[in-house]
Amino acid sequence: MLNFQDLPISPKVLDAIEVVGYEKPLPIQELAIPPTLEGRDIVGCAQTGTGKTAAFLIPIIDGLLAGKSRRYRPRALVLAPTRELAQQVADHAHELAQFTNIKTVCVYGGVDPGEQEVGFQQGCDIIVATPGRLLDHLSKGGLRLNEVEYFVIDEADRMLDAGFLPDVRRIVDELPARRQTLLFSATMPQEMAKLAHSILSDPIRCQVGEVSSRDTVDERFYPVPEHQKTELLAWVLKEEPGLDRVLAFVRTRAKARELAPVLAQALHMEAGQLHAEMPQEERNETIAAFRDGSLKLLVATDVASRGLDITGLSHVINYDVPNTTDDYIHRTGRTGRVDRSGVAITLIAPRELNLATAIEAEMRHTVPTKRVAGFNYEMDEYDGSVLLRPQRRKQTAQPFVDRKTGKKEKPFTSSGHLRRKFRPEEEVEKPKSKKRSLKKLLNKKLPHQRKRKG
Repeated sequence: MLNFQDLPISPKVLDAIEVVGYEKPLPIQELAIPPTLEGRDIVGCAQTGTGKTAAFLIPIIDGLLAGKSRRYRPRALVLAPTRELAQQVADHAHELAQFTNIKTVCVYGGVDPGEQEVGFQQGCDIIVATPGRLLDHLSKGGLRLNEVEYFVIDEADRMLDAGFLPDVRRIVDELPARRQTLLFSATMPQEMAKLAHSILSDPIRCQVGEVSSRDTVDERFYPVPEHQKTELLAWVLKEEPGLDRVLAFVRTRAKARELAPVLAQALHMEAGQLHAEMPQEERNETIAAFRDGSLKLLVATDVASRGLDITGLSHVINYDVPNTTDDYIHRTGRTGRVDRSGVAITLIAPRELNLATAIEAEMRHTVPTKRVAGFNYEMDEYDGSVLLRPQRRKQTAQPFVDRKTGKKEKPFTSSGHLRRKFRPEEEVEKPKSKKRSLKKLLNKKLPHQRKRKG
């Protein structure tokens, strides 16, 4: 098996790798680092939590040791879809470059751009940025990307989902033609494959695993009525063994604000929130508290589903079923990272049944469906292989009573709720139509066109 010492990497970078705690390259690192060191373009496709960030940072930092950056002229650019992921990649770059003079600046919105401009002015080697804020700096005319040697798109499928593709293409137009491009993603949809073909030159594909959730994740589906989701979730988490840190995903910001205090009270632990409406400083503090373990429960929207590396996350909860299989994979990928086991629980309301079955079909495996013993379900019994369906009330249509004769007739129903009695067609009086020929209407003279008498 390949060791980091077997690779042509600078001793300064190897020392940082040892301090960070990497013992041996992970599969995606073993596949991607050697050709990146050789100057090849890379398409890296692997599940989340497999070490993709180090797979591109290690060879980039090693390659940047040979030169020196100029003011407002970075030599490496990493694009990330979210502020949290950009900050995480930048922190990782600082760790791996701690014994070198390589400088990294993190660029994203929600904070004062002046501090970022100071970093450009002092000279930075690596910029880790979200597309929107980077374009803002480029529009001011100070920052230039014409000396970029390494260009990385991290979590490329998320860029596509978030609608960043036009921004990415605008940024690519600012880059020099002679550069090394690395594209990393957990999944590779067709649109992303087209982008890779247009911006990469003869790339090497480095793929680990297939499109599925991680083998180290214990997946479970819990069918439940919509109004009982919170009650069932609290019930399950109280009985769940090995509960350490819990990340619960919801679809909306309003649900995050509503669910966090309820779960905190039920589980007797502090709960945090994470969504795009929060100030960036507060978001950073919440992530830091959750990462160091002082915060045990976090309720978040999909802003936290991609790229965040939180060690020791024991449980991921899909309070709302994700809209796509990619979102499901990224959410459940927050646990069971780097050969650690974890649990992924998905609560499924009847209206979300189609989403859940579509996710199973695309992943090509069946997720076990669980029923919690002792919980008072307000639903029908179900077969273990079929998700629960909602209980439907039987509605009997009332017969129509003719007021004149008092005779009961069978009801006429339309869409299950309209009941009408119609007279036979021959009894219906048809209104007399006043038809006028088009010729008469055209020949009819208006009042001002008529000749006055006398």
